[in-house]
Amino acid sequence: MLRVLIIKRKHLYIALAILIILIIGIMLLTFMTNSNETFSETLKYAYKNISPEQAQVLISNNKNLTVLDVRSEREFLDGHLPNAILMPYKLAKKNYSSLLERKKKYLVYCDTGKESTKIAKILSSNGYPQVYVLAGGIEKWSYDLTR
Repeated sequence: MLRVLIIKRKHLYIALAILIILIIGIMLLTFMTNSNETFSETLKYAYKNISPEQAQVLISNNKNLTVLDVRSEREFLDGHLPNAILMPYKLAKKNYSSLLERKKKYLVYCDTGKESTKIAKILSSNGYPQVYVLAGGIEKWSYDLTR
């Protein structure tokens, strides 16, 4: 009662294809894990969300920091962070490369943090190395505003 396993040619090709895919996958995984790059080096640039307290320290201690308010002009005139420059969201989104220097440090904010996060993503993905976002936007800012 000995059964002999007979493999059809079609099944053999499928098994070989799976084996080749597995070998290639293992080789790629091994190659990628042996890389000396860290995750942060893989990302060219990234923005950072910071608390209002951290933003206050950043503004106080960095004279070369550019604070970008991406809200509307009316909202800006109602009150803004110290030394902020008005650059409405639509303008910032379309014309950032002609208006902003790549080497400078930027703190971006809006009302809630949503639009400023979008602008920060655009800036950082286009080679702006030092971009910060005020987490929660101006709504979370408990310090004095400039009017």
